Amino acid sequence: MRSSYLLTSFIFLFISKITFASQWIEGNRVVIQGLDKITARIKTFEVNVSQTYKFGVLDIFVERCVFSKPIFKPESLAYIKINDNSDRLSEVKFKGWMFASSPALNALENPVYDISILACKKVDKQSEKSSSVSPKERMSTSN
Repeated sequence: MRSSYLLTSFIFLFISKITFASQWIEGNRVVIQGLDKITARIKTFEVNVSQTYKFGVLDIFVERCVFSKPIFKPESLAYIKINDNSDRLSEVKFKGWMFASSPALNALENPVYDISILACKKVDKQSEKSSSVSPKERMSTSN
């Protein structure tokens, strides 16, 4: 009796661990929103994982991003490193996980800029390829 209880408990824990461990999908692009507090301008931009984006004097490097499967509560996380190049020496101002649902939980502390992530997504390489016809040519041929 006790051995069957232990076996059942072990199987339940093993299956639940597999279910919870696979709730995240690895993304390859992060949608970030930056606010310049001096000019009060908001800019939304996309950064590929393992690439750097320059926003003002900040260099934003995305190391990893994950998002939840559609059957779970929607959430996106990104591990970001932000360097401040305002002085002669570049120094790391932020390094850690940012959450789309709670931007104030782990935020960049900077007097000029606010950075938050909006989403992490997986973009297929085939959809990124542009067609041989430019958007101007498409508009001129459609009229």
